[in-house]
Parts: sequence; C-alpha cells; structure tokens
Amino acid sequence: MKKLLPKTKMFAEAAAQSKGKNFIIETLIFIAVFLVTSIVSSLGSLVYGIAQIMSNEKMIDAVMQFNKGEISQEEYQQIIAPVLSGSEAILIQLFSTGITTLLVFLFVTKIEKRKLSTMGFRKSNWGIEYLCGMGIGTLMFSLGILICVVTGSLRFEGLVKGANYALIFGIFIGFLIQGMSEEVILRGYYMVSVSRKNHIAVAVGLSSVAFGLAHLANPNVNVLPIVNITLFGLFEAIYIMKRGNIWGACGIHSLWNFVQGSVFGVHVSGLDNMETIFSTQSVASRALINGGDFGLEGGLAVTIVLILATVITLMTKTKESEIYVEESESLAEQAVTAE
Repeated sequence: MKKLLPKTKMFAEAAAQSKGKNFIIETLIFIAVFLVTSIVSSLGSLVYGIAQIMSNEKMIDAVMQFNKGEISQEEYQQIIAPVLSGSEAILIQLFSTGITTLLVFLFVTKIEKRKLSTMGFRKSNWGIEYLCGMGIGTLMFSLGILICVVTGSLRFEGLVKGANYALIFGIFIGFLIQGMSEEVILRGYYMVSVSRKNHIAVAVGLSSVAFGLAHLANPNVNVLPIVNITLFGLFEAIYIMKRGNIWGACGIHSLWNFVQGSVFGVHVSGLDNMETIFSTQSVASRALINGGDFGLEGGLAVTIVLILATVITLMTKTKESEIYVEESESLAEQAVTAE
C-alpha cells in the first residue's frame, strides 16, 4: 500500500500543523462545512433567478397562476426552466462556486490552523502541473467520446452554427473556478483533514464516496452515474497523492467538465442547456454506454476511461521531491524544501 499510495509532504505537514480527529467527527464537520458553503454560494443564483422573474411579466404571471393553482407544476416548469437553467444562469452558478473556495480557505487556515500548502497548493512548478492537468482532463473525456462514437452510441454532428464564443469563454473561466472549488473542499480540505489521524486509504475512500453522494440531487441521476463520479473522485485523490499537489487535479476536473459541456455539447452530470462548440447526439437505445440524459458520466464509456486512468496513475511513479521520508529528514526541513 505504501508503494502505491506513499505519504507525501502535504499530508505529513497537515498532521504536524494541527491535530486530527476520528473520521466520524471529521465527516460530521465536513457535512456542516459543505452545507454552509453550498447555501452561501447559491445566493448568487438565487438573486439572479429572482431578478429574471421580476423583470419578465410572463414569468410573474406564471408564478401568480401557479400559486393560485391555475396551472400545473409541469406547465410552470416549462415557462420558468428555460430562463433559470440557460447558459447565463449556469455561468452565474459556476462563478458563485468561487465563494466555496474562499470559505474553505478561511476554515482550513483559521479554524484548522494549517497552511494552504497542506491542501496541495505547493509553489513548485504549479503552472506546469495545472497545464498538464488541463491536458489530461481534455484527453480523458475525449477518449470517452471516442468510445461512444466507435460503438455507435453517439453521433458527432459537427460545429454549431452561430455559437456564442464569448459566452463559451466565460463558461470556460467559470469551470476553472468550479473545478477548483470541488477539489478544494473534497480533496484539499476533507481528504487531507481525515488523513491527519486516520489511515490514508480511509481518507481517500471517504472523500471519493462523499464526492459521489454530493451529486445525488443532480437531474436524471441513478446508480451508474454515482459510481462513475465516485470513481472520478478516487482517480483525483490518487493523482493528488502521486503528484504531491492539488494543481493538476484542479486542471483535470475543470477541463473534464468544460470539454463535455461546451466543446462536445453533452450533459454535464445531468445538466443541459449549455452553449457549445460542437454538437453531438446520444443514441437512446445505447444509454448504458453513453449515459443517456445524465450525460457520458452516466455510462460505461466513462467507467472504462476512469478505471484505466486510475490504474495507470496508481502504477505511475510518485513525484520524488514530495515523498515524505520520516527517517531521513525532519518535517521542518521538508516544508522548507517544498516551498
């Protein structure tokens, strides 16, 4: 286990800087932090939604009619949903996740009393690590697309005419923010916090399962999407351990989401209505492979990609400069070297 998942300096420093707790206590604290950050970060979307409704007479009438029981919930959703779930609304949601990152930073540094470097924000070659991660995320999801095309479960329809590239660029920046926020709270905070007092395998497993369960409320979700998202969390956790930093995982996560939604035009974890460069069409009869209405993350094509990526990452040599060797050097000396 130590050869496959060796302790890197970020985990050793976290344990040295603040005392860890039993994994049950750590999980309860995490749930509280997750709920608070989710509520606060959703305020931007709430304000946007209220503003859209108040500025549209048709939507105001729909709200009043629904409250009086004059229209059904289905009719109400048909009027409201296109505005509240369009690309502009998604853009607001993506940028709002930056609040989650800031709040978790504050919690880790002020409450847990540990440095951001223990979350994986190492200074050494951070730009290269991030760019490599972006490339890996793009390659991984493109491989999933290729599997679907080859198996006839997805039809590639070419460029979208009249695509709003300014909005697509905004979504790209938004996904950079969103991908980092999820890595920060699930891996940089929760996984590392659990590892302070518990075995590293427990920390990896719990953070991966928590990542999967966090998507239970997504549209069109079922068992396979949760399994795949959990596998993605497992891959990201192992990648962070192998590289000794969180930068690459942030890049992978962000581009994985951006490529599927705004490059290939498939659903992102069940979410639709995103501005896209290319158009693809899922074959309904092969939903087991392409994921159906949930998107590729709900199909076996992505399962294959994630298992392959996880195995390759496990077999990859750990970044030597970040391996914690307790016998040969003091923790203080390692921290200086890492910075």
